[in-house]
Amino acid sequence: MPSTRSLRGLHQVACPVCTRPLQDAVTTACGHTVCLLCLPRTPMGAQLLCPLCQGAEEEKIQAAVAPVSLGPLSETYCEEHGEKIYFFCKTDAELLCVFCREGPAHQAHAVGFLDEAIQPYRDRLRSRLEALRIERDKIEDRKCQEDQKLQEVLMQVESKKHQVEAAFERLKRELVDQRCLLLNRLEELERQICKEREEYISKVSQEVEWLSTQVEELEEKCQQPASELLQDARLNQNRYEMKTFVSPEAISSDLVKKIRNLHRKILSLPMMMRTFSENLMQHLETDSETEA
Repeated sequence: MPSTRSLRGLHQVACPVCTRPLQDAVTTACGHTVCLLCLPRTPMGAQLLCPLCQGAEEEKIQAAVAPVSLGPLSETYCEEHGEKIYFFCKTDAELLCVFCREGPAHQAHAVGFLDEAIQPYRDRLRSRLEALRIERDKIEDRKCQEDQKLQEVLMQVESKKHQVEAAFERLKRELVDQRCLLLNRLEELERQICKEREEYISKVSQEVEWLSTQVEELEEKCQQPASELLQDARLNQNRYEMKTFVSPEAISSDLVKKIRNLHRKILSLPMMMRTFSENLMQHLETDSETEA
């Protein structure tokens, strides 16, 4: 309930309601000072209502439901008169109490109630605050969108890492398989060479052994008397005739072809690996420059 208190010595001050000198001045709980007769009563005649606040009741309700709530006017008092500030001089941009309002310095100035004067500033603050909120929300939405894009890019990078690892692991397995295949072919070739070598040595050794036997027999014949040698010569004249020795091939022509073919493949292997490595490096560097 609004309360009232009598003010003495304010008869020379104008009432803000009737604009005449204050008569039986009273101050309501809201701080306004008016004539007692200017203060209307409720229909029950019990509660005093401030005519100034009652006129601004709708404006207060709108402010109460506004999306932005600003603080109420502070309890400001005039330094010169010690009275509560009610007015605002738009000409001098000064805060005025009732005594300042009636003083000669502001009689010709544009003066209004403080709550009315502050309202445009509040409206501008609310408008600016709402614009800042909208801008903040836009930035927040954009941040969420960009963060989602970055998360997707990170997931793509992680997927590419697995793809690279899988590709090189597959290449590694293929290289290991090719290395095993090539080594197996070399080992098989080595076995064939050893086999033919043994066969060649066996054949040549047999021929050498036969020739050695013939040499020994002829050496013994050379030591016989002439009569025996001549008699033996007549009986075995064809036995010691020279035979043409046909040396067997140490390595068959088919094996030679396999050796040459494998040799060409192995000879070009380092160059193929170097070319592959250079092409891979150039491919990766070109992709990096394109992405950058």
